[in-house]
Amino acid sequence: MLDQHASLCDSFRWQLPAQLNIGQECCHRWTSSSADARRIALFAENARGDRTVWTYERLGATANQLSNGLLKMGVKRGDRVAVVMSQRAEAIIAHIAIYSVGAVVLPLSTQLPPKAMEYRLRDAEARVALLDPQGANNLLPILQRCHKLTQLVGIDVPDERVLPWRSLLIRQSDIFKPVQTAANEPALLMYTAGATGPARGVLLPHSTLMGNLPGFVASQNWFPANAEAFWTPIDWARSSGLLCGLLPALYFGIPLVGVCEPLSLEQIPGLVARYRVSHSLLPASTLKQWVAHLPSASVAQLATLKHLVTCEETLSAPVLAWCEHVLGATPNEIFNQTELACVVGDSNQKWPKRAGSLGRCFPGHKLAVLREDGTFAAPGEVGELALHRQDLFGYSDPIAPLLYWRNEAATLEFMTTGWWRTGDLVQQDLEGYFWFAGRRSRLANKPKAVG
Repeated sequence: MLDQHASLCDSFRWQLPAQLNIGQECCHRWTSSSADARRIALFAENARGDRTVWTYERLGATANQLSNGLLKMGVKRGDRVAVVMSQRAEAIIAHIAIYSVGAVVLPLSTQLPPKAMEYRLRDAEARVALLDPQGANNLLPILQRCHKLTQLVGIDVPDERVLPWRSLLIRQSDIFKPVQTAANEPALLMYTAGATGPARGVLLPHSTLMGNLPGFVASQNWFPANAEAFWTPIDWARSSGLLCGLLPALYFGIPLVGVCEPLSLEQIPGLVARYRVSHSLLPASTLKQWVAHLPSASVAQLATLKHLVTCEETLSAPVLAWCEHVLGATPNEIFNQTELACVVGDSNQKWPKRAGSLGRCFPGHKLAVLREDGTFAAPGEVGELALHRQDLFGYSDPIAPLLYWRNEAATLEFMTTGWWRTGDLVQQDLEGYFWFAGRRSRLANKPKAVG
């Protein structure tokens, strides 16, 4: 195949407006014409088998009601509003409404243990939280220790401390004019997993949506070409599920499939067939389960799924071979972390895939491997993967995080002359492919070169 990586990177230029709002880009702009307003934004299912369809018009009108409600609750520009919900329409509505009033979304997984949820709510100083029954299970027990969290809005949460979602919205107008926000204004506060120390809040701007689009488009084989529906089982509160799944699908106006409860292996093929899912983001572990346990009779139901992206770990040669021969699709892999959702990965229709690698830098970004002293590592030498705040042509990269929340020391630690250090050790070969080599240790000596 023709390797187009260099030409794609050389020809890419950022053209971002000074003002940008994720709520506007992912919903409200679709409601400006009657034809686009009738587009299907979401196919939603729950454990009972109930299925609903949401158009952009319906999403936008409901989000406007919530926006008006949030303002009456006293939510101001820059306030952090927690969203503790599963994959449901109200989670999308919450995101759109919070962005639209100029506040900051604090996405929290419903699966977070109470102690981890408490830490994030207290650290973010969230005063308002929007939750569903799954989110309430771990939030309500720690509410008394989150002193600044004084207002809760819940869906089917029978607790006197929680204002019913319907009661708030029914009083509000479905007309709302979103505030104008700068592209570099805070939009998201997302926390790292905390696997190597205390979880860190990463403050991301509205422009982070646009910054992730090149990697999303490339890894999904030039999305939205041939796109019918998009589905990911990954929690929308995680950076991969949100920035490499939910928001890009809405931005491009392609129907999204959302399921409140996790699906079993046996249920997935039926879901894919029911909605003619063409594109998906999967954990690598899910794909491995398919290889090991998916009945051959179920494979036929996956016929529409021709564009696969995986994350979290690299795929082995046998798994790749199974996908190619059984599904007729070669998965692209992306390297993901909370700070930088989609800057490295594959696009096997545009450049060759190298099994075991993290892939190459997606267009629009400037990456390097840095030694501990900030100098550039040689090809094959282990160093720290870093993103420059400016792209190859000197323009600001919209994907760059703003800072680590309330942690100036961590922000400074990971910044060296304009480079955002990721904490991940890699090697880069002569063709630009990155290879994972571990996590940086704060007490480690200078990384050594490898032969």
